[in-house]
Amino acid sequence: MDVPADGLLPGERLLWWGQPQRLTPTLLDWGQFAIGLLWGIAAVVIPLARHDPLSFFSWVVGVGGLASWGAVAARVRARRSVAYLVTDRRIVLADRFSGRTRASAYLGTLPPPVVRIRQDGSGTIVFRSSARFGPVPARSSVSLLMTGLVAVPEAGRVRDLIAWAQTGQA
Repeated sequence: MDVPADGLLPGERLLWWGQPQRLTPTLLDWGQFAIGLLWGIAAVVIPLARHDPLSFFSWVVGVGGLASWGAVAARVRARRSVAYLVTDRRIVLADRFSGRTRASAYLGTLPPPVVRIRQDGSGTIVFRSSARFGPVPARSSVSLLMTGLVAVPEAGRVRDLIAWAQTGQA
């Protein structure tokens, strides 16, 4: 994929771009999957095993729990089709196929990046402040704070680049 044309603002310089490698489900994905499974079992399977009649409410609750798996699948699919752009001003999440911007956040609104590096050098870069309850982030940065940059190649180098750009030296 070429760099998305509408991903950059006028006068903005691209410092790095890449896409996720070897995606694995996150802790949030596994948790939502497990809760959906337990929810479906509690609402549908247990009453059926006890030969209790199921009410419409039980079916709705059970199907709702199992439907949460769809949210996990959609999140994983969205991660596979994203491109990460780091500029001198922002971090942009763009669709790899259409080039359209999904989310962006100005570097000044984000806390310093923290990285979890895998053995192969890829990793996840998240933005968390050192304070447990810091100031409320800007609306555009909420999705970046929640997901971070997942399965980034050379994650340590990209984290250093983001931190350098946050100091305004880029």
